Order: sequence, then C-alpha cells, then structure tokens
Amino acid sequence: MIGLGGVGSWGHLPGYEEIPDQAQLVAFCDVNPGAINEAATKHGAKTYSDYKQLLADPGIDMVDICLPHFLHAEVALAAARAKKHVLCEKPFCLDLKVADEIIQTTKDNGKKLMVAENTRFVKAYEVAKSFLDRKSIGDVCLARTYLGGSEMIRLSDPDNWIGKKTKAGGGVLMDSGVHSYYLLEWMVGRINSVFASTSIFMKDLYGDVEDNAVVNFRFDGGALGVSSLSNTTEAPWTERLEMYGTKGSIIVDMLAERPIQIYSTVNRSDDMSEWWSWYGDVSWQEPLIMHSALDWKAASMRKEVQHFVSCVNEGGDPLVSGSDGKRNVEIALKALESAKTGDWVKA
Repeated sequence: MIGLGGVGSWGHLPGYEEIPDQAQLVAFCDVNPGAINEAATKHGAKTYSDYKQLLADPGIDMVDICLPHFLHAEVALAAARAKKHVLCEKPFCLDLKVADEIIQTTKDNGKKLMVAENTRFVKAYEVAKSFLDRKSIGDVCLARTYLGGSEMIRLSDPDNWIGKKTKAGGGVLMDSGVHSYYLLEWMVGRINSVFASTSIFMKDLYGDVEDNAVVNFRFDGGALGVSSLSNTTEAPWTERLEMYGTKGSIIVDMLAERPIQIYSTVNRSDDMSEWWSWYGDVSWQEPLIMHSALDWKAASMRKEVQHFVSCVNEGGDPLVSGSDGKRNVEIALKALESAKTGDWVKA
C-alpha cells in the first residue's frame, strides 16, 4: 500500500485485513512514518518512505495507490513499468495521455489495472441498477445526483492539498464529481455534453478551486441529468440518486435506513376503470438490503479492494477499468472547461 493517510487507512486497509487467506500485506509506504508504523507492525510488513524502493521489491505482486491526486499518474505509471498489478484511487490521472500509457503498459505486461471507484460497489446502487435493467421504470428521462458534506476539518490544515488546484486538479468537479459521472454513465448511458456552474464560498481555505458546483448533462439516449456537488454542506457526508423514467422512478438516499425507493407503473392496467386509486395499479417498493448510513462508503471500499484481489488471483476483469477512470477524469476536465467558458462542452 502506497499512501495511508486518508482512505487508505479507513477504507482500503480493512478490506485486505478481512481476507488474509487471499492477500498478504507485505509493505507500506508513506512520507509520514506515523501513518504506517502501526499497520506495518501488525502485519510484519516492510516500511518505505520512497515508493520507488517499494516498487523495486520483486516480492510485491500488487500495489494499492492512495495518494493525493497529483501523484497518481507518476506512481501508477512507475508501478505499471515495474510490472505490478495496480489499484489506483480516483481520480485516476489528471493527465489523460499518461492514463493511456498506464493502461497500455499494464496490458503489455499482462497485469491488472483498476481505478478505485467505490460507487460501483455500493449495494444500494447495485440493486437500483438491477431494477433499471429490468425496465422497472421504463426509459430514464431525467437523472439527478447529489454528493456533499463538509471539508472544514481537512481544510483547517493549511498544508492540505485538497484545496489547491495544482495538487487536486480542481475542486468538487474533480474530487467528488468523478463519482457522479461514473454513476450516471453506469446507470443512464454515455454523457455527450456538459454545462457547469461553480462557486467558492470558503475562499480563505480553497483559494483557486471550486467548493460548490452544479453540472448539467445531456446523454446520448436523449435523457437529461444534473449533479449537485458541495464541500460546504454541514450535514453528514452523503450521496443521493434520483432517476425518473417513462414508467416510474427510483430514489436512492444514503442517509435513509432503507436507502432505495422504487415506484413503478409497469403493471398498471390500461383500463382506467380498474385503477384502485388515482395512481392506478402501481408498485411501491423499499428493498431491504444491508445498509448503514455511517458505514456504506467504507463498506464499498472494502468490497472494491477485495474484488480486485479476486481478479488478480482468479484472472477476472475488474469491474472498473483504467479506461473507466480515464473517462471520469475526461468529463471532469470538460466540466471545468465549461465553468470557465460559460458554454456547453462536448464530452
């Protein structure tokens, strides 16, 4: 594991610890020794402050990169060249050409590459997708996402990279937005154009990147979409997805005890005299799934790393590819361009 100061410690690490028979933690790397000493002692692992030394170890088969955004490309490319299997946190690479090189290098070396987009492993989203695939709400006409919370704690540290464009690549459009772009293309289809509006409320902390944004989308199939992104929301970190179709709607709310609500008219009679109410013969469902408003995000990260380990051990293809990760960054860059020009931008 390279980088253990954030999601690596509370999201990725526990995922490996749950599967000791499938993956052995043999090395940790961080410029801050305090971030890795406890984990290294627990697992009898080597410690490094220089990732290049870690990559030179022939006994390491796979690396998990949980570093600030601006370091993803450099370290992931070095890992690919060192012939390691690579799991890299989102956003994959701020430079799309380097993303292509990493994708090709891992392929040439016969190694696996996956971008750690935990959205794909959230149970509520998986269930929502299954209902979409069954056409339970017909064709999606409009989709909306919200992702937000407060970054005040992280930004209270003046040395934190998250509010600096050169290190973060952008504000919420890049950091949070990639989750929504992936989710919407997974659920609805390919986004063909974007229009973004941004603002900066925490000017003393963020400076040159946006902390709030609204992005409008047009999809190839004709549907419309919108994402609201905020790092100034004083409420628990959460996500919400709304999809409105020709025959129903699906709402996913991560703060709810039962996070999915599905309203469908697929089985409604064409004869209005048979309608038992103004709404007709409809279906209203709240599927019961394992869900915690506090743990769903960490749980999805544990599941994503375990999925990648399974792909490495058993030879399957990761559900989130390097190309998927590159695509999400591409949309983020188009949204940043739109916010700057004030125009719709092809995506």
